[in-house]
Amino acid sequence: MRCLIDLFTKPRRGLHGGFTLVEALIIIFILGIVATLAVPTLQSGLAESRLAGASGEIIVALEYAQLVAMTSGSETSVTIDAANDTILVERYEITGDIMGTETEILEGQIDGGAFVIVAHPASRGKEYKIIFANEDRFDGVDITSANFGVIPTETVTFDAMGVPSAKVR
Repeated sequence: MRCLIDLFTKPRRGLHGGFTLVEALIIIFILGIVATLAVPTLQSGLAESRLAGASGEIIVALEYAQLVAMTSGSETSVTIDAANDTILVERYEITGDIMGTETEILEGQIDGGAFVIVAHPASRGKEYKIIFANEDRFDGVDITSANFGVIPTETVTFDAMGVPSAKVR
């Protein structure tokens, strides 16, 4: 019985563990083929991911502008500049000499107003202006055109009720 156990447990002379050079080369060759097939798939998936991220960013900008318009009670606009590959969110602010705690602003007190860039909700202290060229996550994504409504414009403006319009500023 002891001889039988020794026969299976003792290493045989002349046999070594490991791979031969031919076996290692075959494995490297197979891995090379798999890598060659996988790289284009990964690259196209990355491009699709960047495009989805850019379109998602535009949707977020539009939804955020609508929310700002409804909560602030002032017009808020989103401009998608295809020439510069930028997204800009601005809110109309009234300028004038308004002092005190009046609840109503009379027409004579308003000097006018202007659109100013809104603060980015996720990045404190930064303006809501996204420049695709400065963002690695949008590398290779290019805005070719933007058109809101019947009037060809790159800007959509939300009124105080959150209703969008494509009026030219």
